[in-house]
Amino acid sequence: MEPVGTSGSAPPTPPPDLRPPGSPPGSSPPGGGWSSRVTLLLLGGVLGLAITVVLVLPKMVAPPAPPVAPTAAPSSVKEAVAQSAAATPSDEARRSAELALQGYLKRRAELELLNAGAWAAAEMAQASAGATAGDRLFGQRRFVEAAADYTAAGEELVTLAASRPQRLAAALDAGSQALAADDGPAAALQFTLALTLEPGLEEAERGLLRAEARAGVLERMAAGRLAEVSGQLDIAHLAYLEAVSLDNEFTPAGEAAARVAAVQAETAFGTAMSRALSALDTGRYATAAKALDEAARLRPGTRVVTDARRRLAAARRAAELDRLRNDAGQRVSAEAWVEATTLYRAALKIDPAAGFAKGGLEHASGRVRLHERMDHYLATPRRLYSPGPLAEAEKLLADTRPVPAGEVQLATKGRRLTELVDTAKRPRPVRLRSDGETEVTVYHIGRLGRFAEQTLQLRPGSYTVIGVRPGYRDVRITFEVVPDQPPPAVDVRCRELL
Repeated sequence: MEPVGTSGSAPPTPPPDLRPPGSPPGSSPPGGGWSSRVTLLLLGGVLGLAITVVLVLPKMVAPPAPPVAPTAAPSSVKEAVAQSAAATPSDEARRSAELALQGYLKRRAELELLNAGAWAAAEMAQASAGATAGDRLFGQRRFVEAAADYTAAGEELVTLAASRPQRLAAALDAGSQALAADDGPAAALQFTLALTLEPGLEEAERGLLRAEARAGVLERMAAGRLAEVSGQLDIAHLAYLEAVSLDNEFTPAGEAAARVAAVQAETAFGTAMSRALSALDTGRYATAAKALDEAARLRPGTRVVTDARRRLAAARRAAELDRLRNDAGQRVSAEAWVEATTLYRAALKIDPAAGFAKGGLEHASGRVRLHERMDHYLATPRRLYSPGPLAEAEKLLADTRPVPAGEVQLATKGRRLTELVDTAKRPRPVRLRSDGETEVTVYHIGRLGRFAEQTLQLRPGSYTVIGVRPGYRDVRITFEVVPDQPPPAVDVRCRELL
C-alpha cells in the first residue's frame, strides 16, 4: 500500500527519520511493550500484509508504553480481533498523525531539493516550527492535534512550492525594472534570486551579466557624452561602441553610437562635397571624382551627388573637347593632317554637334587627299609623261593656288610638282635616221614619210615608231625620251625581205 501523498509515477520515498516526539534525533526507543507488539503481530496476521507497514512503522517510533495490568492471553483469533478493535480510535488518530508527518517530510525534502532554504528561508522556518509543535503534541499523545499541526505545516509547504513560479516571475520583473533604472546591484540581486529559484535559466543568466556590466556601461556612456559635448566625436563614438560591446541590449548606447555616427557621416559628407566642388571649380577633375565617390559612399543616392557628377561629366567632356581642339590645331599647324582627322573624329564621338570638329575634319580630310595625290605624282614622275596624268597634275596645281601661308609642306610639294610638270612639257630633240625607202610613222605624232634623217621635238615619254616598205617585213621600234639624259638616235629602216 502506497503512503499517502505520493504519486504512482514517482520513485518510492525512503521512510523519514521518524522519532518519538520530544526525543533527540538518532535516539532509539526503549525495548518495552512486548505484549502489545505480540498482539499487533497476531492481528497483522489476521488482517494480512496490506496493513503490515502501517502497524509495524508506528511501533518503531512509539514511546514506551505505560505499565498495564497483565491480562490473560486470548484464547482465539476472534478474541484477539475483538481486543484490537477496542483500541482502534486511538490507533487511527496516531496513524493519521504519522501519515500527516510523512506528507510534511516528503514535501520538505522536495523543497530542499529545489534549494528552498535559499529563496524561502522564513517560510521554511515557519513550517518547521509548526512541525515541531506537532512533535510536542505527538509526544503528549495528542494525536489529533499533532496531525492538525503536521497537516498545516505540510500545506504551508504546498503553498510555498506553488508560489515558486510567481516568485521567479517577480524576481525577473524586479531585475528588469532595476536594470531599467540603471541599478546594477539591485538587478544583480534579483537575477541571482531567479537563478536560485531556477538554476541555469537563460533569461536570468543574461540579466545577471547585464547587471554586472551596468557600472562599466554607465561609465562609458558618461565618457561618451562628455566627449560628444566637447566635439570629440571620434572618442565619443568609440566610448558608445564600448558600452554596446559590454551590453548590446542597452538601447541608449546603441542609439548614442548611431547618433554620433550619423553626425560624423554628415560632417564627412559635407567635407567631401566641399572638396569635390572646389576641385570642379579649379579643373582638378580626378580629385573631384574621388571626393564624389567618397560622398556617395556616405550617402548613396543623394541628389546633390548625382547633380555634381553630371556637372563633373560635363566639365570633363568640355575639357576633353578643348584638349582635342588644341591638339588638332597643333597637328594642323604641323600639317599632320592624318593625325588631325583622328583628333577631330574623337571630338565628334564626344559631341557630334561640335562645330570645330565638323569643319576641322572636312578641311583636314581634304588636305589628306590633296597630299596623297601630290605624293602620287611626286613618287612616280613618269606618269606625267602621259597626256592624261599631265593634265590632271596641271589642274591639281591650279586648284592649290594660292597655297596658304602656313602650309609649307604643301607649298614645297607644289613647287616640286610644278617643276616635274614643266619638265614633262619641255620637248627634247630626237634624231631619226632611215634609208629613204621606208615609210616612217610615229604614234601620237604623225606620219613622217620617207627620209634619210629627220629631227623631232618630243616631250619626255615613251614613243613607238613604225617602218613600212613594200616587199619587206615591217619594223617596230619603241624608245623613250627622258629628261636630263641625252636624246636617243633612232634608226628606222626595213631590211628583212618577205
